[in-house]
Amino acid sequence: MSKYEPLTAYLREQPYREIRLGFGDLEKILGFSLPSSACQHRAWWSNNGSNNVMTKAWLSAGFRTRDVDMENERLTFERVAAPGPEAAPAAPSPQPPDDLTLVQRVLDVLRGDDEVQAQKLRRAIMGALATPKAESALDIFASDLPDDAFEGVFPQRREKGWREIDL
Repeated sequence: MSKYEPLTAYLREQPYREIRLGFGDLEKILGFSLPSSACQHRAWWSNNGSNNVMTKAWLSAGFRTRDVDMENERLTFERVAAPGPEAAPAAPSPQPPDDLTLVQRVLDVLRGDDEVQAQKLRRAIMGALATPKAESALDIFASDLPDDAFEGVFPQRREKGWREIDL
């Protein structure tokens, strides 16, 4: 078993197409510090399967790295394939995201390459903010915004009641 197996297991459990993590988050998942080369050399994060043992960890989980930000020590894991043969069973439907995760996903869409989708999301947010009853991020996204406003923000099509929470 590779010392990077906790990363493989973590990624396989995720129902999302994209997972944005900081290097510190990865160290928590792994239970040890990343090697200094991970913080110094962009090539360490390449998706070449012969690069290093950790690369095999995310590739075997069906992910690749992208948007590696060496300065801020953050990167995105993007699902590109079904996990390898030793994959865990399919993950159950994800629970509604917490505020921080929701904001991160919104930012990813707004900063992403799809300007049409970003504009849809901006319009939806501006429309929701015009309603004076919004007291939190969840109030904004618990509105009756059209489904296409959330297209590309969440890994699956939303289902009735997915934004309901118990406070």
